[in-house]
Amino acid sequence: MKRILLFVLFLTAGLSLAAQEGPFVPQRETLVVDNFTAVPNLTLGLYQYARQCVVDGLARRRVNVIDVERDGYGRADIVYPSFNFAAQNSGHPFDINRTLRLMNAYPQARWYLTAYLCRFNSHPVEHKDKDKDGNPVVKMDFTAEIEADIYLFDAETQETEGPVRWRYVYTGASTLEYAERYAVSNLEQKARSLVTDRFRFKASVLKAGEYNRRGKLQDLYLSCGSDLDVSNGDVFYIYSVSEINGIATAHKLGKVKAREITGPESCRCTVSNGEAEINKALQAGETLVAVSDTDRYF
Repeated sequence: MKRILLFVLFLTAGLSLAAQEGPFVPQRETLVVDNFTAVPNLTLGLYQYARQCVVDGLARRRVNVIDVERDGYGRADIVYPSFNFAAQNSGHPFDINRTLRLMNAYPQARWYLTAYLCRFNSHPVEHKDKDKDGNPVVKMDFTAEIEADIYLFDAETQETEGPVRWRYVYTGASTLEYAERYAVSNLEQKARSLVTDRFRFKASVLKAGEYNRRGKLQDLYLSCGSDLDVSNGDVFYIYSVSEINGIATAHKLGKVKAREITGPESCRCTVSNGEAEINKALQAGETLVAVSDTDRYF
């Protein structure tokens, strides 16, 4: 029930439902990536590579990413041997005093992210087999595993979310180095998925597009585009939002997919389902809101 209420608040936040002037145009969130910590068997090179993969994945879509290491606030030359600083801060995954300094340094940022690279393992694997003559042979390949706990701090609410556990295992590599780097590189995709899932955004439905010969609605135009890295195939759910006696309500109507990026703040979407409900709401002059999906389809 709490999640439903929070989602309704997300849908209606920033919207004057009774008398909205112009479309609601979503803006990028700003995210500060703080220091990471790691288990001691992760080499400095792999530690730095892991952190860069996370930064690159976060920066791909929807958010402005500030990397503290580039501004001199990081410790690029240190791999923390443990997560002991969490205990020193009453179990809080962030160094509170440090986070307060960062909040003063980056007043435009709401979100802060840190990660504990809590497990790393790589080793050879033997596979016993036989050759064409039936003689026993031993083949060897390599596997690597990485786990990371991700934490987000919300400067607005002063609350911490997490940990979100990322885990990836790569097997069958021809060399140990390849297995290790491939496993670590998966953190970039994990980070991209975090942005898509956690930093969902809402936009206005600008207008109806084309109708087919049978009078069915085919397209919608939304108030989001290249400025927010919207791409063809991105999925949005369409909601009708309203206020009744001061209480915000939201009703899901259907789903659309981006098919053409028409500008920095606009895109054309094809209607996947809910055509009749969406069209009826448009004709009735209801306020329609598009919410980005947690998945991306190509």
